[in-house]
Amino acid sequence: MSRGSRTLTVMYAAVALWLSFCTVRTWGTVPAWTTLAMAVASLAPVIGVVRETVVADERRTVAVLREREGRRAAWRDAAAAALARAEVEAACCESWWTSCATSHDPGCAHRTSRDTTA
Repeated sequence: MSRGSRTLTVMYAAVALWLSFCTVRTWGTVPAWTTLAMAVASLAPVIGVVRETVVADERRTVAVLREREGRRAAWRDAAAAALARAEVEAACCESWWTSCATSHDPGCAHRTSRDTTA
């Protein structure tokens, strides 16, 4: 739970306790409908506390899912880099790459054109 959520939860609890205290203190001294209205109003902050806990749980779930997706993305990036590395290592030579497979470097082991027209 974040600091803001904790602060709101404490404020909601304080308001609920204050309204409950006022409801008990006014019981029998004011009309019944006002006492009942105050009792119902003291339940509203309880709903706020429940909402904050649900939001905190959802935030935790989203954080876990984002972390998992981040690990998957890192794995995909590592796999793509390994594939690219293997392709580059399997290539003939630098000159072969830059000349569109028409010539080779002097130290190239293949020394033959991979071009099908030759």
